[in-house]
Amino acid sequence: MKKIGARLAVAAVTGALVAAPQVPAFAATRTTVTISITAKSALPKVTRDVWVIYRSSWGSATISGTISTGTAGQAVQLFAQRFRAKKPTPLGSPVVLSTTGTALPYSFKVTPTLATHYTVELFTDSTESMPALATSAPATVYVAAHHKFSGGNRCARPTCHETYHLRVVLPASALRTEKAKKWYVYFGIRYSRTGIPLPRTLRLGAGHVHVSPPRRISSHAFAVTLTFSFFIGNRGARWAFFPCTKDTEAKDGLGLPGHHGCGTLRTVSINRVYLG
Repeated sequence: MKKIGARLAVAAVTGALVAAPQVPAFAATRTTVTISITAKSALPKVTRDVWVIYRSSWGSATISGTISTGTAGQAVQLFAQRFRAKKPTPLGSPVVLSTTGTALPYSFKVTPTLATHYTVELFTDSTESMPALATSAPATVYVAAHHKFSGGNRCARPTCHETYHLRVVLPASALRTEKAKKWYVYFGIRYSRTGIPLPRTLRLGAGHVHVSPPRRISSHAFAVTLTFSFFIGNRGARWAFFPCTKDTEAKDGLGLPGHHGCGTLRTVSINRVYLG
């Protein structure tokens, strides 16, 4: 903070020093601007992480927050630092503030393809790029591969044989790593003579499941086939399954950071949102 104090004025008057009246000191203050930031998607958070699904209707998130104090004409710019990028880069065009005030809201829609850190910066106007008046903390959005299922048959009795085809859609840069992973499949079945509710839990390796070797479909997709064989007799039955591979977000930028139970948990709830 810069201080401007009174100066002592001196003058020679018949060999004497005469001091000018003291002027009260004052400080020039500058308002500190802060920017809050939050990431949000349509999917529930997993271990506090925000995530989306690649190339799906759940593929977008919102970056929003408030500017503590702003002036009409100043510009708000979103920056994105994608997985393995060395520095943030501007994303889209800046938004010019139309009003002057406090707690001014902003919002940006983003569709990341790999894990991405987002920040927001405030500039004096839309033509300025340096220096920023304020910069937010980072907010991260993670990306999961898109799993598309097809297949399924009307079961024969007493032993049901089911075949499902799984197509995994993902960024091309992650294809090689993800295609080489081992698959873990959780399966559950519930029997009933009347209404048939879904099983409450799924068990690793149940259902006599077999997963075919993966086959590349395009630069953005590969496929595996899952076959199940399980006894139902003459009972009504309803089944469910959940295939997964272990996350390696630090290696290829896909999935969530850390581990989330895939292949280590023996059973999972039918309501579990994510396994990785």
